[in-house]
Amino acid sequence: MRNVTALVDTEKRIGTVTKVTASIVELTLPVALAAAGRRGLSKGTIGDFVFVDCDSEVLLGRVFEVSVPEKQRPSLEHQIERDAYVEPQGRVQLLATVSKTTHRVSRGINTQPRVGDGVYQTEGRALSAAIKDALAGDVKKSDGETLLINLGQLAGIPDADISIPPEKLFGRHCGVFGATGGGKSWTVSRLVNEVVSIGGKCVLFDPTGEFTGRISGARECAFADPEAEQSLVHFPAEKIAEIDLFALLRPSGQTQAPVMREAINSLRLVRAIKDDTAALTQTAGDRLDRYHSDHFGNVYLERSGTLEKAGKLIADHANALEHYRSVMSAEYCDFDIYGLPKQILNECVFPTDRNDQRKFGATNDTALAHCNTLYIRAKTLINSRELQCMFATNGQSFCDLFENFLSDAEANALVVSFKNVSFSHNTRELLLNTVGRYLLSLARANVFKTKPLVCFLDEAHQFIGRSVGDEFNSVTLDAFGLIAKEGRKYGLTTTIATQRPRDVPQDVLSQLGTLFVHRLTNERDRETIEKACGDMDRSAAAFIPSLAQGEVIVVGPDLPAPLPIRMIKPENGQQPESHGPRYQEHWGRPSGQSAPAKAS
Repeated sequence: MRNVTALVDTEKRIGTVTKVTASIVELTLPVALAAAGRRGLSKGTIGDFVFVDCDSEVLLGRVFEVSVPEKQRPSLEHQIERDAYVEPQGRVQLLATVSKTTHRVSRGINTQPRVGDGVYQTEGRALSAAIKDALAGDVKKSDGETLLINLGQLAGIPDADISIPPEKLFGRHCGVFGATGGGKSWTVSRLVNEVVSIGGKCVLFDPTGEFTGRISGARECAFADPEAEQSLVHFPAEKIAEIDLFALLRPSGQTQAPVMREAINSLRLVRAIKDDTAALTQTAGDRLDRYHSDHFGNVYLERSGTLEKAGKLIADHANALEHYRSVMSAEYCDFDIYGLPKQILNECVFPTDRNDQRKFGATNDTALAHCNTLYIRAKTLINSRELQCMFATNGQSFCDLFENFLSDAEANALVVSFKNVSFSHNTRELLLNTVGRYLLSLARANVFKTKPLVCFLDEAHQFIGRSVGDEFNSVTLDAFGLIAKEGRKYGLTTTIATQRPRDVPQDVLSQLGTLFVHRLTNERDRETIEKACGDMDRSAAAFIPSLAQGEVIVVGPDLPAPLPIRMIKPENGQQPESHGPRYQEHWGRPSGQSAPAKAS
């Protein structure tokens, strides 16, 4: 047990309680005056943490207002000429209760202060230790050494280091919010590097490339134009959801969408037949024809890997679909995506032959004309450079790379760069949503139960809660929202970072446990944060617009109170490349070139 006098130091008394309400006390601050020559000795300023002594317990509070009584203000104006007799007053927001005997910090006000109780400056080390014990008390490891994420110091209190166990920080998901220049990227970098330092596992999705080379010992990959030390990866087309393909190709609702859906079913049948025949035959020459004639008669596969319908028996096609139904996915694009344009044309046939009702009819020129634009669009996009990250096989499969990362005990961080992924066709949004859906499928399969994973998503407002596509084929970008809603029970948690919290859906914000709130100047953003944080009232939120760079208010259900923390600056080599335009470096006229003459 620590020395009980560490919490309350009589030499650090700054005032006396004069008024008590449910959550606020007013007090005298006789030594708060910045008198001439004594400014550095004044005690009791905005933002200071204080202890209110209530016998067996102390109440932790924070000063949010300091003033001089109106009747004493004339005396204040003469303090330069003589020692003015004024007594400033302050208002303190009560935050938590600390036991003097155990130093245990508990949320809420367990004892009511009284008029006349003493108010003292907090002792940094004692407060830091009390918060640490409160957070780490129920998550100790079997060997007695608790893993901690070191964040920084309580703002304005020397020696008040704040470290939080990962269970309390990431266990209920996490959010990092802040306007441009507020230090949001620094916080993300700090959190990721701390996960690495304690031997955890995390993946950072980097839309802008600012974290490239900034995470200690991280493996890095990119979906397009990789930089040094980055591996080129692609996402396997067979793991892309069918709904994403519809959003990408945008078939019209009445004519093209049914044809495309039939084309996909036919290609799935082709894949199933090929997989089956490959297992039964060994020679390529008769692999298709003999098996088809023995089992499905007139089902005919073209050499291009597509299925021809014109003039073929309807019953054979239906029998083949029924036979392979159990192995044909109804959700993912588990077929040869490059065969889709040709198969769309093959589907443009009459339902039956006018001379033989048992067969599909000949080519329907009207349907072909209606689907011509879909054919061209599918052929163009599937073979385009912009979509190679989804349809080509350049580089390594992301799924293989991720599974290798997960199984490697020495690998702690994976940085996935989307910097050079095209903005065209909503490629970035669809790709990241697909990756998130893949991670969620692994979570549902209990892959992360013994290997907990934290996903960091920067610029989250671009990828959560939006819809892409057209009125007939739209996809809601909900993968990371679903991770926030159900991933926790599977060992998969997420940390979203954004400068526009108002654009994050409320149902996602409500799932976030710990919030890091940097400077926010937009009123709607601050209101969004206040609504999302039941613990942050207007007194605490009033500090948000004036937070310095790197200073953050941390709020969470496991924290005793909103904690203003000055985050530890990322070490050299870990600072994200998030600087703005470098005008001094790139603007200016070449030497010897004079300014243009002014017009007369």
